[in-house]
Amino acid sequence: MQLTELQIGLIALGVAGIGAVVGYNMWQEKRHRQTAERALGETHADVLIDPPDAPPRRLEPTLDFDLSDDAAPMSDPSATQPVRRDMQEPMLADESVTDITEPLKSVAGSPADADRTVAQWATDVPTDVSTNAPPEPLADGWADRQVEELITIEFEAPVAATEFQRTWNDLTQTLAVTMRLRGRDEHAGRWLPLTAQTAGALSKVELAVQLADRRGALSEASVSALAHALQGVADRFLAVVHFPDVRELLGRARELDSFAASVDVQIGLNLVAGESLISGTKLRGLAEAQGFTLSGGQFHARDDVGNTLYTLCSLDAEQFSADTMKALQTQGVTLLLDVPTVADGARQFDRMVMVAEQFAHTLGAKVVDDNRQPLSPASLALIRGKVAEFQGRMIQFGIKPGSESASRLFS
Repeated sequence: MQLTELQIGLIALGVAGIGAVVGYNMWQEKRHRQTAERALGETHADVLIDPPDAPPRRLEPTLDFDLSDDAAPMSDPSATQPVRRDMQEPMLADESVTDITEPLKSVAGSPADADRTVAQWATDVPTDVSTNAPPEPLADGWADRQVEELITIEFEAPVAATEFQRTWNDLTQTLAVTMRLRGRDEHAGRWLPLTAQTAGALSKVELAVQLADRRGALSEASVSALAHALQGVADRFLAVVHFPDVRELLGRARELDSFAASVDVQIGLNLVAGESLISGTKLRGLAEAQGFTLSGGQFHARDDVGNTLYTLCSLDAEQFSADTMKALQTQGVTLLLDVPTVADGARQFDRMVMVAEQFAHTLGAKVVDDNRQPLSPASLALIRGKVAEFQGRMIQFGIKPGSESASRLFS
């Protein structure tokens, strides 16, 4: 069949239209690539080629002093107890300290991704994720560089906060990384803490990634999973992610974890019953009279803003509750001071000693160590000095005892 001039013209117009669409898409792709390259600047291509050095064997905190020289009854002092960073409860003096070397498990994309090292993942780092050092934290001090790493996401066009949150939650469902997020709303001219209820149009997002806590340092697997999640954000929103030097990041995490383990100490004062067991009803009355509140199976002495100063718990690790206190009969209790997480630890130790003596007098109990040996004034004075020493090390390192940063690190 012979085509008419009209049909030939329509075919030509269709071909021209398809060519225009293809050309426009190619132009858009080139423009976005150039935008990403300008935002990234010069990258360090060799940063992640080699795998990070193997982390050193973790050393748990050990006591560098012996009270037996100053107080003969305390040949094996329990008043100062290292905290195992894989456990929330304090460690008894006669427990062995185990090595913790296995990193946190996290999965990104598929089970195979979780087993890949950072170096393997880095071989296919896309062009829109920068391995340059991230920008320094803003002057408002939102991120603490001692315990956190700042990662910035910059959007080419404003993104709805609710849409970002939905995407981020989907990408990080299995991510075992502790972090805080905030977004910049340029229209409102302020930073917004990102929650499911946050509304606004975001030009950038900042992530404060925690380098370590009592479970250990940030692991290679966790960093790899985080990078994959950030790549998903970059793909979804045409964003540029400023990702840190991974070897430096992991090195900082190991250094912080090693230091934290060296000062992660709890001070415990044991009160053991005399001729009769300690009554739960009487114990609760004394605790509440001293301002303690019952929470999480322990009594907490708190400051004016609700921060825990020290706790009162059962000597046999039994959980206290309002329902069981009436029938409780116990052989002893322990007052615990978590040294890194309280401000002015020496002063709080003095207060705890005073409370222990008051409790002992009223309950007919004795203040002893784990060997059931009395704690002498000389021993208590030496322990108080060690509390001040541990906290002095923290201040010298740049972490204030009792601060929010200390609470995050020793959680």
